[in-house]
Amino acid sequence: MKKFLTAVSAVAIIGFGITTFHDITYAEKSLQEVKEERSQIKKSLSDAESQVADILIELKELEKEIAAVNYSLNQNEKMLNEIKNDIRVTEEESEQLQKEIEELEANIEKRFNILKDRVSTYQKTGGAVSYLEVIFGSKSFGDFISRVSAVNKIADSDARLIEKQEEDKRKVEEKQEELQNKLEELTGMQQELEEMNQLIREQKQQVESQKEALKAKETELNNKIKSLKMKDSELKALENKLKLPKVQTLSYSSNTKTSSSNGGSSSSAPAGSGFFAWPTSGGYVSSYMGPRWNSQHKGIDIARTNRSVVPPIFAAADGVVESAGYNSGGYGNRIVIRHANGLKTVYAHLSSISVKPGQKVSRGQKIGVMGATGNSTGIHLHFEVYKNGALQNPLDYL
Repeated sequence: MKKFLTAVSAVAIIGFGITTFHDITYAEKSLQEVKEERSQIKKSLSDAESQVADILIELKELEKEIAAVNYSLNQNEKMLNEIKNDIRVTEEESEQLQKEIEELEANIEKRFNILKDRVSTYQKTGGAVSYLEVIFGSKSFGDFISRVSAVNKIADSDARLIEKQEEDKRKVEEKQEELQNKLEELTGMQQELEEMNQLIREQKQQVESQKEALKAKETELNNKIKSLKMKDSELKALENKLKLPKVQTLSYSSNTKTSSSNGGSSSSAPAGSGFFAWPTSGGYVSSYMGPRWNSQHKGIDIARTNRSVVPPIFAAADGVVESAGYNSGGYGNRIVIRHANGLKTVYAHLSSISVKPGQKVSRGQKIGVMGATGNSTGIHLHFEVYKNGALQNPLDYL
């Protein structure tokens, strides 16, 4: 189980690493920090995948062991059923023998009574019948011959009765002993097989418990691997953004637009239509619209420039609040504003909301505060634009 313990340790280490990544706002990292964290994630990924591979190998071995245990259990069950059937048959034979014994005992009793009567007659007559008595008692020579033959037959019959008596007793005793020995042997085998089956079941339960524990760790590791890959994808996107030249960030207060530098030298920001004002105070685009993390990013993410300040969120243009509240689809606290020309704007992940549905708002009016509610990796504003229901690139309108 050494591999099993190693896997558990790996899960704990990886889990700690993920918590660390999750608590840091990616938008505020330097390029070097991002590269170092990606390197750490890749190492954790390699370790976790290695542990999963070891677990899969051990699971295969456990499957083989379970199969062998099941085979042994099935074979023992078959033998046990056969022995139980033999015991049943033997018990039926014993019942039948008991009936035969009762009949033999009855016959023995009859023979015993015959011999007893015969002996009693001999005692009364003084012994064996003499030929003279036979002659005197005979009415004719033929009757004499018959009487002599009868006397001989009686003597022979007595001898056979005694022999039969002894033979029947011997058979009964042998049959009783044979059945008793067979029952004792079968009962002993049954007990041994039942004890063996119990041991096999306990062994099977232990192996299955190990399998369940390994499967749980495998699932946990796979979840961590998935999270690590997602974080690595986020960091990769951030790394690509940090490699781009820094751009000028805009700050709006009410309807007045001012510009501020994002910490040093700056260049001109890409030009949009200018229909919408910058929806927050300062900040920069940390994630663009398009494919991201195996899904479609419907808008842009605007991260705060100063980590110590949580900036307000402003209405990008005059309009009417269509909805304002918590969204269970991952947006967290979200506001939707309907503008002129079929345009709508969406503001998501807010920490608080300052407007209500149906309320009219002006360009640059504060409507909430930037946050990290819903599915968010850090404090930022998710901003979407729609025209006549069709999704638009916000950068074309800012």
